[in-house]
Amino acid sequence: MITRLRVKNYLSLQDVDVEFGPRNNVLIGPNMAGKSNLIDCFRFLIHMVQLGVIKALLDRGGFSEVVWKGSDESQLSLQLNAKIGKNPEKVYDYAISIVGSTTGLISVEREHLVVRTEDQVATLIDLSHGQGEITHANGTSAFAPPGPAHSALEFSVPGWEGTDVRNCIAAWRFYRLFPERMKQVNEAGGQHFLNEDGNNLSSWLLTLQTGYPEEFRLLQQAAADVFPDLEAILTPLTQYATVITSREKRLKRPVPIGRMSDGELSFLAWLSLIFSPPSLGAPLYCIEEPENHLHPRLLETLVALLTQRQDELQRQHELDVQVAQIICTTHSPYLIDQFTLDDLIVVEKHHGATHCTRPASKRHLRELLQREELGLGDLWYAGSLDETAC
Repeated sequence: MITRLRVKNYLSLQDVDVEFGPRNNVLIGPNMAGKSNLIDCFRFLIHMVQLGVIKALLDRGGFSEVVWKGSDESQLSLQLNAKIGKNPEKVYDYAISIVGSTTGLISVEREHLVVRTEDQVATLIDLSHGQGEITHANGTSAFAPPGPAHSALEFSVPGWEGTDVRNCIAAWRFYRLFPERMKQVNEAGGQHFLNEDGNNLSSWLLTLQTGYPEEFRLLQQAAADVFPDLEAILTPLTQYATVITSREKRLKRPVPIGRMSDGELSFLAWLSLIFSPPSLGAPLYCIEEPENHLHPRLLETLVALLTQRQDELQRQHELDVQVAQIICTTHSPYLIDQFTLDDLIVVEKHHGATHCTRPASKRHLRELLQREELGLGDLWYAGSLDETAC
């Protein structure tokens, strides 16, 4: 679980310090405020551990395109605080500073990782310009410093406690669904997760149907409750491919995926994530504008099902089931209405730099909500949640 992210000079995030809740974190604010840039910080970290620091930056156009353009800074930094595991729970503090030059040279200036348990504090990474120590929690050497062109978290080393952080970051998932891509025919093969744009939806639902029938039953039931004409979701399998069809009441033949509505497919995709088993889940989901293609009433149903599912998993705490953390962006007052004031993070831009605040700190907003005179969506639309609002 991510508890805090501090960012300096990354895209529009000149100096941002955000605390995150254990379940739902909803980023709201106008266009160009920096909501997607905040999401991209997490995407950068996953690319860093999978591809390396330099490749992650080059894929974004190079250091000069990533560093904040409001000054001549040559350094960007990210600091991440997270809790991983249970019995015992471990608290990790990770920080990395990256410098770039006018010649295009990129190097890791500083990297630091500390792990804390109830009775121990250990430094796992302590590097400056690629030199220093990478150790186990007991103080013994884990492996040699990688040099300034690499992050220590790029390396998966069996038995090294820092690998737990790397694996956690590598398991994060990102979603921005595109119905047209969800309508394509898929190969007939098992899937470990739904792809970011949903282009493997047919194979993913087939995986749930064949390997996790109870979860697939819950998905179908929820879909049928929302769409009264829907009888069943079908994932017919040929030797080489699969594609979703739906069976509707009073129709003699199934409706192929190419004729299914964009909203229906998007709703099914979100349901598949809500009801997927923990073994196919992720510790963190970063979601961009889940309201796209959905009728406002469907948003209420989605959040209700999500909350119910989160509560069920929370009750399985003794079974070491982790409730996934969600960070999402939205422009929909209808979706905002389904969350609480504590879930919201307001993202704004002032003088070219992004600022993040939590409106839950404003006492008068709680009083307004308690009187039920206005909903959260109304307050957001009226601008009452903004940083400058009284």
